[in-house]
Parts: sequence; structure tokens; C-alpha cells
Amino acid sequence: MKIQLSIIASACALVYPVLGQAQTAHGESELDQVVVTATRQPVSASEALASVEVIGREEISAAGNSSLVELLSARSGIQVVSNGGAGASSSIYIRGANSGHTLVLIDGMRVGSATNGSPSLETIPLALIDRVEILRGPASALYGSDAIGGVIQIFTRKGKEGFQPSARIGFGTENSRSLEATVAGGVDRLRYSLVVGEDRTDGINARPTSYAGRDQDDDGFRNNYVNGSLTVGLRERDEIGLSVFHTDGRSWYDAGKTYDSYLDKQTDTASVYMRNQITGDWASTVKVGYSADTSHDHSTATSTSEFDTAQTQFTWQNDVALAGGSLLAAYEYLEQNVSTTTAYAKTQRNTNSLVLGWGGQFDKHSVQFNVRHDDDSQFGGETTGSAAYGYQFLPEWRVHGSIGTAFKAPTFNDLYYPLACFGSYGCFGGNADLKPEEALNREFGLVWERGATAVRATYFNNRVKNLIDWSSGIADNVATATLEGVELGLTTMVYGYRLRANVDFLEAKDKDSGNYLGRRAKESASLAIDRSTGAWTWGMELTGQGRRFDTTASNTSAKRLAGYSLLNAYVHYALARDWSVELRANNILDRDYELAQGYGTKGANAFVSLRYALH
Repeated sequence: MKIQLSIIASACALVYPVLGQAQTAHGESELDQVVVTATRQPVSASEALASVEVIGREEISAAGNSSLVELLSARSGIQVVSNGGAGASSSIYIRGANSGHTLVLIDGMRVGSATNGSPSLETIPLALIDRVEILRGPASALYGSDAIGGVIQIFTRKGKEGFQPSARIGFGTENSRSLEATVAGGVDRLRYSLVVGEDRTDGINARPTSYAGRDQDDDGFRNNYVNGSLTVGLRERDEIGLSVFHTDGRSWYDAGKTYDSYLDKQTDTASVYMRNQITGDWASTVKVGYSADTSHDHSTATSTSEFDTAQTQFTWQNDVALAGGSLLAAYEYLEQNVSTTTAYAKTQRNTNSLVLGWGGQFDKHSVQFNVRHDDDSQFGGETTGSAAYGYQFLPEWRVHGSIGTAFKAPTFNDLYYPLACFGSYGCFGGNADLKPEEALNREFGLVWERGATAVRATYFNNRVKNLIDWSSGIADNVATATLEGVELGLTTMVYGYRLRANVDFLEAKDKDSGNYLGRRAKESASLAIDRSTGAWTWGMELTGQGRRFDTTASNTSAKRLAGYSLLNAYVHYALARDWSVELRANNILDRDYELAQGYGTKGANAFVSLRYALH
């Protein structure tokens, strides 16, 4: 089905008459929020010529004991897949792109695996996060490789003026328990924060369908974490800061009956930066950092496979007020090293990158241009660019359009996985001659805003070529995908109730076979409502996805996953000034559904917490 632009106009015409009744005195529009990820420079969301969304600390707290993956699943343009319950390996699909086409940053630091190419979001606890920025659409012109579908940037919690200690303890179904403590604050131009905690659960049976030779017990998860930051102001507007981030997770799974198999995963980052205001119009930021992604799979008592990635990063970014706008000029260096159980032909690569960008507003017009060149020691040079234009044609109406290119470098597995042959089953291995995957995206957006109410409609068309395909057993650039869709969104305040709604339509297809890409629904939607009154805060969320196929290769009824909808709710009650009780219930209607064929999902579950936070 060809998605038509007329859907946008008809949807806006449908909701426009209702929004005039919205009350705006209770909150600011989401378009007033400051975002960084859209341009690598602080801008308000209304100035960003891209599809960007912010999940703030208030919404993160309301998510309770849910995971980051579950939190993201209710956002426009995002579909998720998990191979089991808490801590199970998960995939994030932004606008239908592959999981490895999402770039994940923590405080500006690139994280994830350079072997399988997918980020490990399932081990990042919500307790460490201050806010999440989601940039939908290709962004290689700003960030380089991997950002074909979009960017998810996680900003960790930082200290503020004063003293803000807090603690939380909680218990829930599946014998889940959580403990968290925070010490944060600041004086003069010193800021500090330290968060430590652990999460544990007995989990669910990750493979509930009867499989010969598999243990049918529950598969648990435990995760320990710590995050710290320190910033010191120098002179009037200069600053130096450092941060560390560490998570250590273990998830159990079913591989056999004689051994309780488990997977150990760690995510680490450490960075130091210095920001200097050279002149009134020129700011310089230098950052040096390190990140590591560790995965150790213990399938049996004697069999362990290891896939570890270490990334050393250096960035020098200059922001200059120039020609009525803001100029971005940056140099980046990235070195990736991998360590695996099986020896690879190469285990190290580096990338030198130059980035230029400029954006500005002129009366009712907005423009943004970006260009980036990456010189990779493995595949050579790759240049990407983007151009965007916006026009405020009426006080409440804004239109914007953009075009941009993106790419993803082959992973170490794609390039160097050792060749192995299995008789009549054929051979399996990497291909050192692979080229980067490439994308060309075009999109058009329409925004209507009045007070605290915003309506968004975005059409996108992303063509991805040179997709790396393993179906023949040997990695090769043979596939091409078409990702086309419409995203409709609404946020508003109505009589004291805050409302957020999203409806997405997606056509994600393999161009050669005509098959739909696996595990990507054609329709998805979410609806959230919440309210605060006195000591009470409560909210409800309804999310759902349409039918989809488990694999791209087989679009048959045997591989069809049924559509589903989930109802979640939460209640917070302030016992006293600094004490509160928080209750979160997910999948209240106890829906039986699948995200991946043969893998279990959580039924009705609940979690209650007691929180202390000094105000």
C-alpha cells in the first residue's frame, strides 16, 4: 500500500476543531523544550527541523520499574522486540530501520557493540537517566556511522544547586526487587552526583513453547549499576567536568536441561570535557572518553563465547555565532577494538571525521545544513550531508522538509567472522570486501501549536541500499529496503489532564522480494493520560501494534505475529513533603502476546516503591 501525503492533511483537519478547547495554563508545550541531539547544539524543539522527542525525568519516574526498552516502545516511530522478559536481548527499530541502524549515545559518548552492531539498551536502568532525546530519521551528517534510522541519546542525572539526597526501595511480582540511592547537589559553580543501585527479578520463562532439550524454568535477571558526575565552573563561563557510567547485568536463558545458561553484559563509559567561551560568539568544547560493551555467553558449564568492544573517542567541537545563525565545526576521532573468543583477521579500526553545520532563522524562515566526512581505516572515506528548511506560514502553523544521506559501516562480524563449512548445510562467515550500507531519506512535516497543545504530522521515505544480508551464509551487500511512513502525534492539556497520543503507519519492505521486514508492524499507536492533584499523581497508558511477520524471508501465516494492545497504569501518593509511595501496574488486562515468535512476554505485573527525596 502506497502511503499518501493526504493522510497528513485529513488527520490534522480531524483533530483541529477539538484542540481549541484545550486548557494551557497547566503546562508548557513540548516544543518549548531545549534539545541537543537534533543539531549537536542547544535549540528549542520548535526550532529543530527534524522529528525529535524528549522524555523527561517526570515521565521516567512515572515508568516505575519498567525498563528503558519498555519506555521507548510507547514512542512514535519506535518498535521494539525482546527475546524474553527483563534483561533479555532487545532490538530497537526506528522508522522500520534495522536495530543496528540506531546510534545510541550516553552523554555524547558512542556506546554499543562493534561486533553485532546493536546497542544494549536492556541493561541501562531508568534510575540513572535524567532525560532521553529521540531523533527520528538519518543523522550520519552529524554523527557518522550507524544513524540510518535515528539517534537515541541518554543524558544521565546531574547535580543541582543545594543538596538533593534520595533513596528508593521497591518490590513486585516475579519476586522483583529494587534498591537505589542518590547523593547529588552543588554549591557556587560546583555540581556533583552519585547514583548506585541494583535490580533483581526471578523473571519469566523466556521460551514457554515446548522445545526438546530446553529447561522450562523461569529466567531471571540481575543488574548492578553506578553513575557519577562532577563539574566545576572556571572563570565566568568556562567549565570542566567528568562522568562515569557502569552497569553489570546477568540474564538467564534456556539452552539445555543440565545447565542454567546465562549471559553477562556490561556497559561502561568514562569521559572528561572542557568547555571554554573563547569570545562572546565562540565556544569550544573538547571531550575525551572511553566506552566498553562486554558480552560473555555461558551456554554450558564448559562453553563460553566472548564479544567485547572498546571505543576510545575524542571530540573537539566549536560553536560560533556567524552570519545570523550558528556555525558548527568539529573534529572527531574514534578507535574501536574488539576481543572475541574466535580469532578475527582484524580487531582494530579507527575513524577520523570532520563535521560542518550551519543553521539560522530569518523572519519566518529556518534553515539547517550539515556535511560530514568520515575516513575509516577499513573501508575508506564516506561523505554524508543533509539540508532542511522550515516556514512559519501562520502563527500556529509551521511546515518543514529535509533531505539527507546516511551510512552504516560493516561490523567486525560482517567483515571477519571466521569461515566455517558444515557439509550439505553450506558455509557461514564474514566478507572483508563489504561496502557500507547507505541511505537516502526525504521527509515532510507539518506542526500546529497553540499554547500547551501541539499536533505533529510527518511523512518520510527512506531508501536503504547495500544492506548486508547473511541469508546465503556469507555476508554480502545484496539487499535493498524501502522504509516509508506517516507519524501523527498530539500532546495537549485538557481540563487539567495531560494527554499524549501517537499513531504510526509504516511500510518497511525488502525491495527485491517484496516481503515486509520482519517484526515491523504496519500500524502502531499509543495513548497516555495523566494528572496531578494535591498529593496524588496518576496516569494510564494504552499501547498497541498491528500484525507483523517474524522474519523477512518468510511472510507466511506460520510466521505471522498477532497484533496486541497493552494497558498500563501508575499512582503516586505523597505521604509527606519528602516521602512518597509509587505503584506501577503493567499489562493490566493480562494479554498474551509475542514480540518474537517462540519467546515469552510478561503477563499482568505490578511493582510498588517507597521513595525518599529531600526537597
